[in-house]
Amino acid sequence: MLKPLLGPITVLVIALALLPSASNSAAPNNIQIEGDSAVFDQASKTITYSGSVTATQGNLVIEGDKLTVALIADDVDSIRTTGSPAKFSLLDVRGDANLEQPDRLKASALTIVFAPATRQLQLLGNATLRQGGNIIRSNEIIYNVDAQQIRASGDSERVRMEFEISDQSPSATTATPELP
Repeated sequence: MLKPLLGPITVLVIALALLPSASNSAAPNNIQIEGDSAVFDQASKTITYSGSVTATQGNLVIEGDKLTVALIADDVDSIRTTGSPAKFSLLDVRGDANLEQPDRLKASALTIVFAPATRQLQLLGNATLRQGGNIIRSNEIIYNVDAQQIRASGDSERVRMEFEISDQSPSATTATPELP
């Protein structure tokens, strides 16, 4: 008789674990989500947060107006965030999170989909990915966080990339030939 209840109880435990807690930062293997409201739909196995939503997993932060967590087999499958724009940032854990860091990864788009298991980030609609002085703009950007691989495509617009070139002194770039 208890076996049919194990699924819903496990889902409820996951839902409660994803609700805001007193802690300000999430451990690397935990996801903490905060918003003005949250609705758990057991039938569709989704949790929808609304109103100034923030999701944190270790040094990764996602912000937006609405965020939906999709569960498969009682695990987080994807986190879909919408906003004007929705934002994603990956902080350099070696430094102070409040300071502007040149290697900090920042992204924005109308919709952001993050899959925690594969650590793949999908930016949809007016997408921008920025790290240091390097910027990629496109309609769609897919970024693998661990492999640091980027794929960008544009429907009606072309993909635009701007790269920062390291400053080199003229003596290092121009060699003077020696006379015999």
